[in-house]
Amino acid sequence: MHSEEFEILGRKIAYYRGLKHLSQVQLAQNIGISTSYLSKIERADVGSISLATLMQIASGLGIQVHVLLKNEDNEILRKRGQNST
Repeated sequence: MHSEEFEILGRKIAYYRGLKHLSQVQLAQNIGISTSYLSKIERADVGSISLATLMQIASGLGIQVHVLLKNEDNEILRKRGQNST
């Protein structure tokens, strides 16, 4: 993945986490990863993410992993990120 793809993935995770009214701490505890690692994923401050971790995150959010990886909503998320800077 490229850095822009990591940024979009991080935004998606944060978005779905917000829909579930979960804090980073709650989601991280629920899926068994550290809060700091989840924070880094959401900020795109990682070099790679394993499929197993993505599957854990998706499960914790109550969605299928393909929802995080699909490209259809990337343009919307990309624009949202540009507007917030």
